[in-house]
Amino acid sequence: MINSPRLVVLDLDGTVVPYSGKFLEPSPRVRKAIARAIEAGATVTVATGRAVWTTLSTVRMLGLSGIELVCSDGAVGYDLDTDQVIFRVLINAKPAVDALAACAPDAGFAVEHGTDGYLYTAEFPLEHAIGYLREVDREELVAQPTARLICRVAGDLHTENTTLEDLRARRRDAELLLDRAGLDPALYHVELGYSGWMDITRAGVNKGSGVARIAANLGITAEETLVIGDAGNDLAMFAWAGHSVAMGQAADPIKAAADEVTASVEEDGVALVLEKLF
Repeated sequence: MINSPRLVVLDLDGTVVPYSGKFLEPSPRVRKAIARAIEAGATVTVATGRAVWTTLSTVRMLGLSGIELVCSDGAVGYDLDTDQVIFRVLINAKPAVDALAACAPDAGFAVEHGTDGYLYTAEFPLEHAIGYLREVDREELVAQPTARLICRVAGDLHTENTTLEDLRARRRDAELLLDRAGLDPALYHVELGYSGWMDITRAGVNKGSGVARIAANLGITAEETLVIGDAGNDLAMFAWAGHSVAMGQAADPIKAAADEVTASVEEDGVALVLEKLF
């Protein structure tokens, strides 16, 4: 464990707030622990798979300010105070869309349109309350470079009736689709979510690369950085940081990759870690 980390990087969903069909509020205990870390001199920020526009409300609930954020699985960096993008790593989505659609014609796609929201095809399951700009055809979808392409199996909508077995089946379907499509690893990096949500960014772009850029801007080293997360897209920042913590409800491979395991998100695992340090 780092005795006094200069940088604390938190995942959001499954780490700071529970997974849900809507964005929940962090617990008072988590917010208090973060405030104590900041008062002690640490910089606290987030690295999330969420896009900028779905990140900001939760970040502000955490009481964060004066920081740079890592969004879109490392493809976008954002300055919270100036409301400006500090980096955006773009891809040409067309080859990936063509390969995936050839294997699954009913798959749904969406791309990030700057920091405004998603353009999406008719088959893409709409979820959450914000961020959807307009429906487009595939030709318009891939007309401009984007920071992130998302692919989902048609009908893949998370509801209150969605079971754990439903989620596992969706993930298996997504894995099979990716295997058949054979996306070029020299072009694309793919993160597969627990519900089969496929995030596609440029090769070499991930939360680890994003956190490294933010830390460099602050003059902070990997050895001075603590990261906390719960999912596969957190593994790259686990590998980069001086100390990594997995949430208690994380899958066994995630726990095995971390230096430490804390309690679950429902048990305020983030607060437990920060309370020990600060």
